[in-house]
Amino acid sequence: MAETSRGTRAGTVPTALAIRNAAVELFYRQGFEATSQRQLADAVGLQVASLYNHIKSKEQLLASIMKDVMEQLIAATERAVQAAATPEERLLVFMGEGIRFHAEHRLEALVGNTELRSLSDGNRETVIELRDRYEHLLESILKECVRNGSVQVPDTKMAAFAGVAICVHVASWYRENGRLPLDEVIGSLLAAYAPTATLERA
Repeated sequence: MAETSRGTRAGTVPTALAIRNAAVELFYRQGFEATSQRQLADAVGLQVASLYNHIKSKEQLLASIMKDVMEQLIAATERAVQAAATPEERLLVFMGEGIRFHAEHRLEALVGNTELRSLSDGNRETVIELRDRYEHLLESILKECVRNGSVQVPDTKMAAFAGVAICVHVASWYRENGRLPLDEVIGSLLAAYAPTATLERA
């Protein structure tokens, strides 16, 4: 039977997932450097030595969290963009997916946005390559929109920086019990970012 974390019934929360979830919470609350292996092990009811049956190192755990988050974001965004029929729709779909993802994965996103400096060169380069891929997707969509005249921006790269920043920053302020529900937050930010583009929304 697979080992499970303390306080859970067998088969409910696998230890590896419990460790990841605990790491996200600890890295968010007190930072990567300030989080000890003992704190991480205690959070899931393991001895420190047993922790390394499930992770290679604390840094590799952080790198895995950051890589997984970016891969999930890219996959969700690419699926949505590919289903859109026009450049204008692709622009709004890209932004909508990014805003929603960062609202629904707040802690992972915040860890990813603050702890890049904690990664060694190889791990840092992997995460940066994923970030570049995400940004380049938005830039390519903006270039399409500029070509057909639906969006006018003086510099598509700067516009892509701004669009990604809007999505990323959502993680720092969005709350589920906030003034606006998430769909209205998305609509408001889309109207501010691309007021001349239109998208039929249910």
